[in-house]
Amino acid sequence: MDLHQRIKLMSRLASFERDGELDFESCIFHASTPKGKVPILKLMQTTMCDKNCVYCAFRRDREETIRMALKPEEVAKGFMELYTAGKVKGLFLSSGIFGNPEFTMERMIDSVKILREKYGFKGYIHLKLMPGVSLQTVEEAVKVASRISINLETSKEERLRRIAKGKSIVKDMLQKIEYVDRLIRGRKDKSQITQMMVGVEDEKDEEIISAVEYLNRRFRLSRVYFSAFIPVKGTPLENRKPADLKREHRLYQVDFLIREYGFRKEDFERILIEGNLPLDKDPKTAWAEANHWLFPVEINTADYETLIRVPGIGKETAREIIRRRREKSISSPADLKGIKNLSKILRFTLLNGKSFHQKSLI
Repeated sequence: MDLHQRIKLMSRLASFERDGELDFESCIFHASTPKGKVPILKLMQTTMCDKNCVYCAFRRDREETIRMALKPEEVAKGFMELYTAGKVKGLFLSSGIFGNPEFTMERMIDSVKILREKYGFKGYIHLKLMPGVSLQTVEEAVKVASRISINLETSKEERLRRIAKGKSIVKDMLQKIEYVDRLIRGRKDKSQITQMMVGVEDEKDEEIISAVEYLNRRFRLSRVYFSAFIPVKGTPLENRKPADLKREHRLYQVDFLIREYGFRKEDFERILIEGNLPLDKDPKTAWAEANHWLFPVEINTADYETLIRVPGIGKETAREIIRRRREKSISSPADLKGIKNLSKILRFTLLNGKSFHQKSLI
């Protein structure tokens, strides 16, 4: 198998694809970075792993997984072929943990160093930290990468012990997240994220929301990613029901509201149904309906912080509304021409004391 074929296979495995043939274009993903969306190659340094996480396609006891490893030079060369062809602009490099996690992480760092030093690549590289590595190795990873991540996988220590024996949120992962936060503080060219699985056990959204708020307030992550659980053949959870993708989407919306709009976990308590977010409406709308006494908001006098809590109004829209009302009073929907989500906005606002939406919030 030549290098091109191996790169393709490793990328497929990195995306947890198991069955069927994929064309090469499907190995390219779009990552969210400080500079916007970037097409990247998502790659594994090795698919060999000593860990036995119950949900993972790379777990030690899964016979179906093809076990391969790429040398640092092969990773760099294979990526540069794609980059030169204009197919990718960045790299996401992960790995199974084979032997000592330090050895695994060092090979990943070596791959990036070759890209940076030999090939002169200055673009986006996302390195996933291996659990159990030293702070010194973390520092080396931060030096060469644009983005760093260590996946918490779940929201509680005892839950992680059940699904990923040998890993620890409290004794290992949070320490690494805190250290990376200190190293990249004030650096616009560096960022940090984490990922949590949704539905791998019977955890409730309220538990995940609490963890998300803590992570955002304490460590200023660029974002928290969520991955709806999908059963993998040949793992102990292969017969478990997959998580609803709508649930993943609602948690993304909550993370955004906490990170960008100042919402707190307490804001969502009134909308939870047996501990979970409603799936039939976005959390901002559900919050507004549950707090109907706060609405409708007078659009001509509400301050910026109040406006961005109105369903349908984002930061740019709030600034545009404030700009327009400085020029003249907003008295009819015509004065809001060109504003997105206008019908939703009108449901929760007054224009010069008058409602232009018939449906009651109560």
